[in-house]
Amino acid sequence: MARGRFGVWYERQLLARILDRGMRGVDPLRGELLAPASGRVIEIGFGTGANLPHYPAAVTSLVAVEPSEGLAAHARARLAEWGRPSTVIVQSGARPLPLPDASFDAVVITFVLCSARRVPALLAEARRLLRPGAPLLLAEHIAAARGPLRLAQRLLRPAWQLCLGGCDPTRDPRPDLIAAGFDVSELREQPLDLPIVVRPGLLGCARAR
Repeated sequence: MARGRFGVWYERQLLARILDRGMRGVDPLRGELLAPASGRVIEIGFGTGANLPHYPAAVTSLVAVEPSEGLAAHARARLAEWGRPSTVIVQSGARPLPLPDASFDAVVITFVLCSARRVPALLAEARRLLRPGAPLLLAEHIAAARGPLRLAQRLLRPAWQLCLGGCDPTRDPRPDLIAAGFDVSELREQPLDLPIVVRPGLLGCARAR
């Protein structure tokens, strides 16, 4: 019990601050990424709610999925001030969510797949929830293509995962996106204003084939 309380406290008080401060460099990209969002939106891996200020007025409601009780508690305070209808579901996005098929106008996943344990299941659930033609709006840091940075990512991976909630700097979600039935042609590689280990980035819109 004590260890469980400590875990929630660590996630809410320390990990939330680390994530908020460490990810400030990508804040300018959030508005651009989320601009196409409208209607009913679900964000899988909501974290502390860093995307919330960047959702356009066209978004009428939001379902926030976050498996960490500590981070979800931090996010609820932000959602309470948001002023639009919202719901928090505290569970992994890789498990079946209590929501109907094709019931969302957009799915948002930002800097989540790097730490998700069951990426194929999570992406399959995202595809299930999207209405036909609706976008999956995605931003992730990815493995460097080659060279010294790729080696550094591999060497630092164990410590990086331990300190940052399981974040793996060596992943690339494109094979899993394709396997889940998404067209990745609209995704683009772009350097991120983040620590060099997680600077290579991938962002844009994926659509169900």
